[in-house]
Amino acid sequence: MGDTKFCFGCFEPINDETKCPCCGYKQRSPYSPSYIAPGTMLNDRYMVGKLISHNGEGATYLAYDTVISCKVTIKEYMPDALCTRDTESSAIIVNQNSNVQYKSLMEEFTELNKKIAKLRSISHIIPVLNLFNENNTAYAVYEYIDGENLIQYLKKNGGELSWAAVTKLFTPLFTSLSQLHAAGIVHRGISPQTIYVTKSGELMLTDFCIAAVRTTKTELNSEIFKGY
Repeated sequence: MGDTKFCFGCFEPINDETKCPCCGYKQRSPYSPSYIAPGTMLNDRYMVGKLISHNGEGATYLAYDTVISCKVTIKEYMPDALCTRDTESSAIIVNQNSNVQYKSLMEEFTELNKKIAKLRSISHIIPVLNLFNENNTAYAVYEYIDGENLIQYLKKNGGELSWAAVTKLFTPLFTSLSQLHAAGIVHRGISPQTIYVTKSGELMLTDFCIAAVRTTKTELNSEIFKGY
């Protein structure tokens, strides 16, 4: 990357602006110490950018792959009901008496993402590019999807789509979903929030999570999607 400076909100090159001219992200924006600080390097390869989302399983960040010079997203296993972060080192500190649950669910997180990584032949499913361990936790690197979620897409189209448009968009996704189920993977959170419309007009299913976070009355803070 040399001496080039990048915006942590979009990873476009910037000069010394405090506000990115491309996306408006303020480079010195305050961030929660519960999450990784923008600019942190992971696996000696990925520069972490802004926090995109978080739930009971962990956090998702925009990041930049310095080896192949492209944007990616990184999911960090960090169940906030079972652990906290050491703000000095970024390492995860497991709560007292939670070690067994923490390790068991981390193994489930890793296995889920390994399965997705092996299904690269299935289209319309966001691909896993890499897996690694660091900071006493696990990370999954996903391909960056340039687009918007279905909620945003619907708003831009007056809140509704024609039957022809729905058939064209959803039929390929349903085929991929049946292949996913045949491989033993259940998403448990399919909704307009987790389906993205790419710039090329295709649907991609995102935000895969372990079962415990998409189920009520478990040890994790649940994320349940109405209508699923």
